[in-house]
Amino acid sequence: MPNQLEAVDPMVLALKSHVQDSVSDDILMRLDICMSEALANLVLHAETAQKSATIEMILDLDGDILTVDIFDPEGTKAFDLRTQARPLSDVDIMAESGRGLGLILECADGVEYGPIENRRRLSLKFQARS
Repeated sequence: MPNQLEAVDPMVLALKSHVQDSVSDDILMRLDICMSEALANLVLHAETAQKSATIEMILDLDGDILTVDIFDPEGTKAFDLRTQARPLSDVDIMAESGRGLGLILECADGVEYGPIENRRRLSLKFQARS
């Protein structure tokens, strides 16, 4: 995916279309929220020297586990959302931002972040049938 905000929505729709017949509507909704938030945050906030670097993803449905791996663009500084997210109850109800990381942690069944094969990866897991 290009590292551009206008590419986020089409990418989320494309990812959902690949799995819509294999997962529940609940999973599709949670996937939509997580991917929209994760990709938008990556585009808007990732500190990278190469803003044109692409964002790579791998979508895998293995049995009852749907996994989406999102790889930071080349040259991006590490940012582990698990350590940066605030509980949703701590976000001012009138605030325009600040909920994204908390939403990802609430909506995904599993969240991992760390190095893999000389890159950093955010891995989101969902039970395919809820």
